[in-house]
Amino acid sequence: MNRRRRIAGVAAGAALTGWLASPVHAQTVSVWLTTNTQTAKLQPQPAVTFGASATSTNPIVVDQTRTYQEIEGFGASMTDSSAYLLNQIATPAGRDAAMANLFTRAGTGIGLSVMRNPMGASDLARSHYSYDDLPAGQTDPTLANFSIAHDMVDIVPLVQQARALNPQLTIMATPWSPPGWMKSSGSLIGGSLLASAYAPFANYFVKYIQAYQAVGIPIDYISLQNEPLFVPGDYPGMSMDAVTQLAVLKQHLLPALTSAGLSTRALVYDHNWDRPDYPDTVLADQVLADSPQVAGIAWHGYGGTPGAMLALHDKYPQKGQYQAEHSGGTWVSDQVRADFPEIIHVMRSWGRAFVKWGLALDQNRGPHAGGCGTCTPLVTVSSASGAVSYPIDFYTLGHFSKFVLPGARRIYSSNGNGVLSVAFLNPDGSNALVAFNDTRTSKTFQVRWGTRSFAYTLAGYAGATFTWTGAQTGDYAVAASTQMQASSFTTSSGLQTETCTDSNGGLNVGYADDGDQLVFKQVNFPGTLGAVDVRVASAGSGGRIDIRIGAPEGPLIASVTVPITGGWQSWRTVSSSMSGVSGVHDVYLVFDGTTSIGNVNWFRFR
Repeated sequence: MNRRRRIAGVAAGAALTGWLASPVHAQTVSVWLTTNTQTAKLQPQPAVTFGASATSTNPIVVDQTRTYQEIEGFGASMTDSSAYLLNQIATPAGRDAAMANLFTRAGTGIGLSVMRNPMGASDLARSHYSYDDLPAGQTDPTLANFSIAHDMVDIVPLVQQARALNPQLTIMATPWSPPGWMKSSGSLIGGSLLASAYAPFANYFVKYIQAYQAVGIPIDYISLQNEPLFVPGDYPGMSMDAVTQLAVLKQHLLPALTSAGLSTRALVYDHNWDRPDYPDTVLADQVLADSPQVAGIAWHGYGGTPGAMLALHDKYPQKGQYQAEHSGGTWVSDQVRADFPEIIHVMRSWGRAFVKWGLALDQNRGPHAGGCGTCTPLVTVSSASGAVSYPIDFYTLGHFSKFVLPGARRIYSSNGNGVLSVAFLNPDGSNALVAFNDTRTSKTFQVRWGTRSFAYTLAGYAGATFTWTGAQTGDYAVAASTQMQASSFTTSSGLQTETCTDSNGGLNVGYADDGDQLVFKQVNFPGTLGAVDVRVASAGSGGRIDIRIGAPEGPLIASVTVPITGGWQSWRTVSSSMSGVSGVHDVYLVFDGTTSIGNVNWFRFR
């Protein structure tokens, strides 16, 4: 797997031709809109109607027959600061309204279904604490002094209320630091876990899970350490390398959970996309890779690309991918332009959950004892009046959490020319499609669903959610003569997607090594095409892309050279002649070379 850091691109759409036609009936599609000007924030729009498919110039294909990961939900963290503000500072009416808006889908509610609980203090806390703090020099290996009394004041009551409002709530728990006596620093700040504390550390989790179960709060997932590769200097944290995490997990934590009869499962890593070698090291242990107690990998969004999850899914397909933290913040110039593409990208990269950071903060983005003073929450509580307001993060996340139910399946959707998309089939049979215009100017596209379609126009940097009911009728084929985005692949092997700076924004496919491949289903060749254009970029070794039909070793119809263009985002269109082919075929793009071959944005036959 290549370790280079880069950004990447998109372009194109793909005209489609409907086939296997069947009778078409009008069908209503509900629409909700958010614009980056914030003139519309999760605002209902006039409904549109499916009609018979026609020729499309910029299609978004939705295919219920091709399913991917199950979705567990969307959410944020109930930090000490969040719980304190909602429970003690917000007005009673404001608190109840906020909890309903956060955890139900009624009215203006966005229906959060995942909550991340810090185990002890994080940077969004009023003080530094754990559940077994002792004076310097003292230890408690039997955890006789363990207590969640701190959480019983604000955190537990609100988590209980959230579960009452949404019984499908999934809860993940993570320590920023264990008690200082377990660490080399002797403090909640800095240090690493002492080898002598491995067993007490495992039992610390058991005690926490049991204490929360006793007050009616089941803990579904835990991770061993928040951001194990970063050691903060002014709030709780701890260094934990991958080898240590593997040993603690395999030899102590999982056996302790089993011994206690607990069904809580572990997520490994819990840090940024730019170090996929860490979870790869942990899961390379066959016992952990095969263990049903290890649910998957937790990721943060402060470095790298969500496409890293694609490569890890390819290697460990039985393990889930979970986006466990990414805060909005004052460093983000346009939160709408940041959130829509990222959440779509995470979902397209096998993400089962997307979790923001703090649930609530005050008007000064606090209180906090060290750490982030620039993070933005889902709700703001005025420290002076107790009034509750809703930043834009509430609405961007709501485009997903309100309409994608726990247990939904991601289904296939293509990306259009300048338009990103992700689609879901809910357990109740309803469909949800989120689309984002990743360009400055308005874009019109056609949503193609079997033999039906509707057209829609989004303003520049606007996102919309479309929902409808019913089962798909008929099938589709992609017209080979139109531009197809590489990120619209049906399946991939060994590759990653990443943000693009080519024209029309979006995503490109990269990190290509020899033998990596992309698959595009049901491409319709009219038999009159004689050439292919491919949009590529490379600052690596370059190589070749073989285009085959039917299978990775199927008939070769074209081969294009990937030149070294001078940068991972220095784009060039290369061309090649192609052999005549007609009919509907699956198309394979197979990379040939060494490592770091190049990126692909789009391709088209002509």
